[in-house]
Amino acid sequence: MPSKRLCYFTAQGVTAYSWKRGALSKEATFPMNQLGVENFSKYVAGAPQSLFYVLADVVEEDFFQENIPSVHGADRRALLRRKLAQRYRDTSLAMPIPIGSEIHAGRREERILYTSFTNAHQFQPWLDVLRSKNARLVGVFSVALVATSVGKRLRFKKSRYIVVSLQQAGLRQSYIENGRIRFSRLGRVDLADPRAVAKSCAVESSRLHQYLVNARILPREIVPFDVIVFAPSEHKAHYDAACVSSARLQFQVFDLDKTAARLGLKSAPEDALAEGLFLHVLAESPPGEQYANDGLRHFYHLWRARVGLITAGAAAFGVCFLFSAVRLLEASYVDDMARNDRLQEARASEEYSRLQTRFPKTPTSSENLKAIVRNYKALLRQTASPAGMFTEISEALTPVPQIEIEKIDWEVGAAQKSTERGASKAPPAPQVPTGQARPSGTEIPVQSCEISGKLIVQQASDYRAVGALVDRFTDALRRKPGVEVIRSSLPFDINAEKSLSGDIGAARGVEVPQFSVTVTKRTIP
Repeated sequence: MPSKRLCYFTAQGVTAYSWKRGALSKEATFPMNQLGVENFSKYVAGAPQSLFYVLADVVEEDFFQENIPSVHGADRRALLRRKLAQRYRDTSLAMPIPIGSEIHAGRREERILYTSFTNAHQFQPWLDVLRSKNARLVGVFSVALVATSVGKRLRFKKSRYIVVSLQQAGLRQSYIENGRIRFSRLGRVDLADPRAVAKSCAVESSRLHQYLVNARILPREIVPFDVIVFAPSEHKAHYDAACVSSARLQFQVFDLDKTAARLGLKSAPEDALAEGLFLHVLAESPPGEQYANDGLRHFYHLWRARVGLITAGAAAFGVCFLFSAVRLLEASYVDDMARNDRLQEARASEEYSRLQTRFPKTPTSSENLKAIVRNYKALLRQTASPAGMFTEISEALTPVPQIEIEKIDWEVGAAQKSTERGASKAPPAPQVPTGQARPSGTEIPVQSCEISGKLIVQQASDYRAVGALVDRFTDALRRKPGVEVIRSSLPFDINAEKSLSGDIGAARGVEVPQFSVTVTKRTIP
């Protein structure tokens, strides 16, 4: 943080102070002449990295309040510049202060306080030195502007009050309304006579109150009116005796040293009066309004921009550093977890190795065990049960209740054996599902059933009805997946080259007709 230099400007000269952490020390005094300006130039050149504050306490300070139409943006700025130029010849140290708004004749108007140093020429040599030395000028302030900050720091609750203070320049009286300066004046007093100064505080406060009421700046009905008086500690008794409250004025006398300590001023020069308090408040919390234009504050703006860039860079670096730290912690945590997993894996392998040493010795090698398991799985795939075949035969018999099964011969064997039993043509080999390899050296097992039964019909000699029943039964079997009807035997011969013959009987009461059907089904491994 750069050091702070405060220049207290009066009609007699300029007094330079340095401020650091609440300690105010006097560094030099420059008279109001050419020699003083030259010495001030050397002083400024010797502090190139400091921030400069100018606190003016002169008589030539004007305050004028006027209403303007409620406009915004560029129009408002142009209107305010024109108003300042109309009131003041030199606007280099002039500014408008908004102090609220009101409704007048049915339209909203903004209340503006125009303030300026009417004799800006006396400031120019000193401001030219600051500009030529590239000084970082924070601003040009007046005691009246800083008085508002003092009232806020003291947390004074009243909306309207007068601040009376004694500085080297004289007796300053500032009227503050809603936290904004409205009027201020500086009076000449004899600093050598503290009793007379105390009486002047009471008398001048009464006169100022009357002036504010007559000028319609202060409403007449506000009584009693508060007055804050900052009295030097060694002369506070004189102020208490002189500043007696009345029906119009309510005085509150503050011990200057105690008030300064309350606001954080740790030390000040012995000859400093209330200007020490105002300089401290200015260095610690300057007001938002000041008189210097952007040309005078150019290097201060550059410094603020540089500080902003450095701060933004530091903030970005801090964010990146925190992000990297978080990532590093996460990586360290993952490494720890991986290390723990490897340790657990090593312990599990060691435990498994110890357990393996306790296993009983196997009578054969692991290769033989694997071969046995493969053969066992192949046997399981080739093993067939008649349950599935019988279920399909039962389902085929359901729509033909006239058929009674007497015997079923079931067996399982290779496809060649099924062919040797007299099949005219073998059924197609079933498709092996994709991804499954057929075991090498094995034959697909085939289930074979020879079904023998009889037909319960009303007329045994009805060849057409008997044949239709057997055909319905065999058709139902063929619709089963994987089932092939190999042979069917009826109780009569239906060969076209021979005459129809058979022994099914010619009338009711003879032996019922017999039939047999042979079916096969391949088992998919």
